[in-house]
Amino acid sequence: MHKTLTVIIILGMFIFIPCQQIRADIEPNHRDFSRKVTDLKLSGIIRGYDGALIRKATILIPELSKTSESDEKGFFELLGIPPGKYHLKVFATGYMDYRSEIFELKENSRTFAITLIKKLSEEIVVTATRTPKLYMEVPVKTLVISARQIDQKQATQLAEAIALTTGVRVENNCQNCNFTQVRINGMGGKYSQILIDNSPVFSSMIGVYGLEQIPAEMLNRIEIVKGGGSALYGGNAVAGVINVQTKEPMENGSTLNLHQEAISGEPFTNAGFRTSLITNDGNTKGFLFTNYKRRQPVDVDGDGFSEVGKMQSTNFGLNFFNYFPGIDGKLKLSFYRITENRRGGNKFDLPPHETDITESIDTDLNGLTGEWNHYLSSHLFYNLGISFIEAKRETYYGSEQDLNAYGSSKNPVVFLNGQMNYQAGKHLLSGGIQFKGEKIEDKALGYGREINDIYREFGLFMQDDVKFNSTVSLLAGLRLSKHSLVSDLIFNPRLSLLLNMAKDLSWRTTLSTGFRAPQVFDEDLHITQVGGEGMIIENSPDLIQEFSYGISSGLDFGRMLGGNNIQMSVEGFYTLLADTFLLTEKEFDPRENALVFERINGSNSKVYGVSAEFGYQLATYINFMTGWTVQRSHLDEPEPDFGSTDLFRTPNTYGYITLSYENQKLLDIDLSLEYTGRMKVPHYAGYIPEDRLETSDPFWVLNGKMTKSVSLGDKNSINFFFGAYNLFNSYQKDLDKGIYRDAGYVYGPSKPRAIYAGLEFTF
Repeated sequence: MHKTLTVIIILGMFIFIPCQQIRADIEPNHRDFSRKVTDLKLSGIIRGYDGALIRKATILIPELSKTSESDEKGFFELLGIPPGKYHLKVFATGYMDYRSEIFELKENSRTFAITLIKKLSEEIVVTATRTPKLYMEVPVKTLVISARQIDQKQATQLAEAIALTTGVRVENNCQNCNFTQVRINGMGGKYSQILIDNSPVFSSMIGVYGLEQIPAEMLNRIEIVKGGGSALYGGNAVAGVINVQTKEPMENGSTLNLHQEAISGEPFTNAGFRTSLITNDGNTKGFLFTNYKRRQPVDVDGDGFSEVGKMQSTNFGLNFFNYFPGIDGKLKLSFYRITENRRGGNKFDLPPHETDITESIDTDLNGLTGEWNHYLSSHLFYNLGISFIEAKRETYYGSEQDLNAYGSSKNPVVFLNGQMNYQAGKHLLSGGIQFKGEKIEDKALGYGREINDIYREFGLFMQDDVKFNSTVSLLAGLRLSKHSLVSDLIFNPRLSLLLNMAKDLSWRTTLSTGFRAPQVFDEDLHITQVGGEGMIIENSPDLIQEFSYGISSGLDFGRMLGGNNIQMSVEGFYTLLADTFLLTEKEFDPRENALVFERINGSNSKVYGVSAEFGYQLATYINFMTGWTVQRSHLDEPEPDFGSTDLFRTPNTYGYITLSYENQKLLDIDLSLEYTGRMKVPHYAGYIPEDRLETSDPFWVLNGKMTKSVSLGDKNSINFFFGAYNLFNSYQKDLDKGIYRDAGYVYGPSKPRAIYAGLEFTF
C-alpha cells in the first residue's frame, strides 16, 4: 500500500508543478508599444515528433500579428521585432497547434527548436491494408509506436520498444537465457507474426531470441494490428501482427548514443551510432547504423546461478533509397547483420560442459531486403519485394557436465511478394501473390535429435478497400494459402467496417480468421532441455493446422480542446482457437538420453476481454496516457499436466500509466507505471519435490527518466539522460535455486532494479 501511495504522490507532483508553471506563463502582459522597432529577430527549426522537418508551417506572433512560413528545411525567420514580451503560435497541416511559453526579447535575437505533434487522424499506417493510408480512413485499428515514444522509453532493443502498449505484454520465459516472447491479447508469442518492413521473415527459431536482438538504432516506428491478419500475412498471424519499420532518413546528420546501466550493481553497456546522408535533390538517401551491447550476469537470489544472463552483441545495418522522378518509382535496399553471444547458468569462466548449468547461444543473423514501388498512374501502382534472412546458431543447453548438450541450428528464410493496387472510384482494389520458404536444420547428436525440414507456403490474396462516403468504409479481404504440411487449401477471409459517426468519434469492427501450420521447432525445444536430458518433438500423423476465428469492436474518440488534446478508445475482443496444439510425452520410446514428445490436436480454447485507453495532452508540456486490459482465457477441456482449463502465464488484468513533462529550459521527465495481475504458472519438480500449478503475485513496476537537452549550435546538440527501471525492485520472490531449478518457472519483470545514465550527441 505504501508503494502505491508513493507512486500517486510522485505522479501528482509532476502534474501540479508544470500546470502551475503553465498558468503563470500565460498570464497577460502589458508591453510598451511606444518603443521603436529594432533589428531583433526570431528564427528556428520546425520538426515533427518523429524528427521530420516540416515545411509550410505558419509561425505567428499574436502580439504583433506578424507571421512567417517555414521553408523546405523547416527553417523560419521573423525580422524587425521590437523588445518586449511575446509568445509564438505554430500551425501546420496534420499537426496539433503549438503555443510557446511567454518569452522576453531585450537586446539579443532568439532561436527556437519547435517540435510539433502529429494528429492521430493524420497518421499514415500501412500494416492493416498493405497500402499507405490515413489512420482515420483505415477500418482496422492500428497501434503506432513512434520514434519519439521509443526514445522516451529509453529502449535499447525491440522488446523494450513495444512495452507499454495496450493489450501487448512482453514476458521473460527463462531464468537462464532470458528469452522473451510477446503476447497480444493474452495469446502466446508463437501466435504473433513479426514483420521487418512488411516481410514475415521472423521464423519460429529466430523469434525465440529475436525480440532482444533487434537494436533500437534499427527502429523507425512500429505498427501493431491485433487480431487475425492472415488474410494478408499468412500463417501465425493469429493473435496479431507487429510490423517493425526501419529508418528512412529525413535529413543529413549523425547521432552517437552511450547508455550505461547497473542491474543490481552489475554493468550493462549499450553504445550506438547512426548517420544519414541525403542528396541535394532529395532523391537518394542512405542510412547506416551500428550498435554494441555488453551485459554481465546478475545473480539476484545469491545461489551462484544467474537470473539475468551474460550477453554481448554487435549489430550493423545499411538502408539505401533511390527515387526515380521520371517514372515515379522508388527503390529500397537494406542489409543488416546481428551477432550475439548470450550465456546463463554458473561458472562463466569454464567451458559449458564443465559447469553445473549452462545455456549458451551464439547467434549470427544476416538479412537482406529489396523493395520496388512504382506508380504507373494516379490510379494504378504496384510493389515487388524480396527478403532473405539466414540465422545460424551454436548452442549448449545442459547441466551436470553433460557432453551431449551441444547443438547447432541453421534457418534460412526467403519471402517473395508482389502486389498490384488499382483505385477504381471509391474502391481501392488490391491483389497479390506471396511465397515463403524456410529450411530448418537442427542437430543435437548426443541426444539423437536431428531435424532437417523444409516448409513452403504459397499465398494469393485479394482485397477491396471501399470508402462509400465520409462516414462508411469497408475492407473485405480473402487469402488462399497452400502450406507444404497441410494437404488442403486454406481459406482465410477478413471483413472490417469503419463508421465515422461524428467528427471526433469512430467505430471499428473486424471479423477475422487465421491459421497456424504444424511445425517441430519452437521455444518448446529449449525449456525442458536443461534437466540433463534432451527433448525431441514429433508431429502426430493425424495433426492438422490450428484455426482461429476472431471478432473485435471498439470506439475511438479524439478532440482538440484549445491547445489540449484528448484521446480515448475502448475495444472488446473474442478469439476462438480450434484444434489447439498440445504436447504429450511418449512413454514407451527406445531412444536414450532424451524425452520424446508428440504434438497432437487438443480441444478448442478461447480468449476474450476488453481493452481501454485514455490520453490527455496539455499544450506541449504534459502528456498523460493509460491503457488497461481485462480478459479471460479458457480451454474447453482441462490440459493433461495439471487439469487446468486456464491458459498459463496469462493474467486477467494488466496495464500501464505514463506521464511525460517536456520543458526545453528545464528538463524532460518521463514516468511509467506497469501492472501485471495474477496468473497461473506451471512449476515443475527439481528444486521442488513435485509438479504444481502456482498463482503468481501481482507486480507494479515504476520507471523514471530525466533528460536535459543542450544546444551546441544550428544542428548540434547533446541530450543527457538519467533514469531507473523497476525503482521499487518489484521482482519474483520465489525463484527456484540451484542445479535442479525449473528454468521456465520465471514470471514478472524481466530484471530487478536498474539505474542508468548516458548521453545522445547529435551532429
